[in-house]
Amino acid sequence: MEDKKNKKKILIVEDDEKFAHVLSKQLKKNNYEVSHSSNLSDFLDFFVKEEVDLVLLDLGLPDSSGLKTYENVSKVTSDIPIVVLTGLDDEEIAVGAVKKGAQDYLVKGEVDNRTILRSLDYAIERSKLLFRLKKLQELVLQSERIKVLVETAGAAAHEINQPLTSIFGMVEILKKELKNDTEAQKKLDFILDLANDIKEIIKKMGSVKQYATKPYLKGVDVINFDEASEE
Repeated sequence: MEDKKNKKKILIVEDDEKFAHVLSKQLKKNNYEVSHSSNLSDFLDFFVKEEVDLVLLDLGLPDSSGLKTYENVSKVTSDIPIVVLTGLDDEEIAVGAVKKGAQDYLVKGEVDNRTILRSLDYAIERSKLLFRLKKLQELVLQSERIKVLVETAGAAAHEINQPLTSIFGMVEILKKELKNDTEAQKKLDFILDLANDIKEIIKKMGSVKQYATKPYLKGVDVINFDEASEE
């Protein structure tokens, strides 16, 4: 029984049915699971429903041609590698696709079975390495964000806490001096409540341990100190 889990899934996007059939047979013999789309529209319909490990893409399709074909496909494939198929006359365009992010290109009629398999295997492995590198870079960036956030929040909390302590002291003095003024006492109590709210925010700022945000205004996020200060 064949182990389908270990099979690499290839999607051939090629309008030459005969060429696609021959290529599919070659790939299937070498433990690839192959699907085929004959134009860009079929590719888009297929891709939203199925997962693939690599796209083998002919740049000259009935409904798309040249670099535009690569650009349209790469918009939806994200981190999935693309190997471009091209004719001898369009090799320069294929090189342009590689510069834009394609893993490799193959010229029809000039590559043998071994070359195709090696190109596809390398493309998949390179793509996996690039994906891991991207994730590592994201982790490093997240770590730097946390470091900067913790240092900034701690410094800000310290700076704000000093004048806030003075506010508490001044309010207490005023409450004693105006102890017989009911209206003044209400206003001072209101100031104390606000100051205590600020004190709680400062406490959370000083306890920041992670990077967490929340929506504030349209298109603007702010630090979520409740989540940022949680373990």
